[in-house]
Amino acid sequence: MLNTPPLTELQTLALRLAAAAGEELLARQPGLSIDAVGVETKSSASDPVSAADRASEKLITDGLSAARPGDGLLGEEGAARPSETGLTWVIDPLDGTVNYLYGRLDWCVSIAVEDEAGALVGVVHQPRTGITWSAIRGEGAWRDDFRQCAPRDVVPLGPPRDVVLASALVSTGFSYLPERRAEQADHLLRVLPAVRDVRRGGSAALDLCSVADGTADAYYEHLIQPWDIAAGALIAREAGAQTTGGPGTALPHGILAAEPSLAAALIELLAPSTPRRPV
Repeated sequence: MLNTPPLTELQTLALRLAAAAGEELLARQPGLSIDAVGVETKSSASDPVSAADRASEKLITDGLSAARPGDGLLGEEGAARPSETGLTWVIDPLDGTVNYLYGRLDWCVSIAVEDEAGALVGVVHQPRTGITWSAIRGEGAWRDDFRQCAPRDVVPLGPPRDVVLASALVSTGFSYLPERRAEQADHLLRVLPAVRDVRRGGSAALDLCSVADGTADAYYEHLIQPWDIAAGALIAREAGAQTTGGPGTALPHGILAAEPSLAAALIELLAPSTPRRPV
């Protein structure tokens, strides 16, 4: 890698740009809705993208290009640039677009920077609550409950609690593609009877952060994109969770994050190659 800066410097840059993108998104949210002019669809009729998504990504990529012009870019809304430094920024400018357009709280900005070994720094910022999660590889993960006119409260995350499968609160997500949702329903039939309960929040980045800070015990999803999980997976790992997914695993196109023994129990439920169909 060429001229690698201190990781705290990369973290500071990601934190600054995530906060700025959050302000941009908050300013655009009033008056927006799922049926607003300028809201289009991507992979299916239920997969929206708005002008706010694109404006957030432009703000982030402009900031990265000014500060780190040789770094690579990979963004959900089309940002792409090869790296000259060995570092690539992976950006989800608005994770949870459906939630955003419905006026819900659970959406965020996700920014990670990767080298050849994976994520080095990850930041997930939830603008409506003012909470930011961040991590540096090998140095830990933190939750920053920043509120204006209030004391700053930065809390180190982890380790995850040791919980048996039957007592686990498990988060998951669903694809925008109908045929994939049918497969995911089969997996849910295996998981739901075996655990305490299941949650579906609508933001993979926030679900991974919930594993990191203990507001959920596990998260899994069978079809995911790199920008959805680049920051959140690092935050979960640095908080002590095990993450697994990719070719050769039970989730070849997805991800699982949980305390290691719980992760093993969930993999046993998710691994069967032949979907179970109702009789």
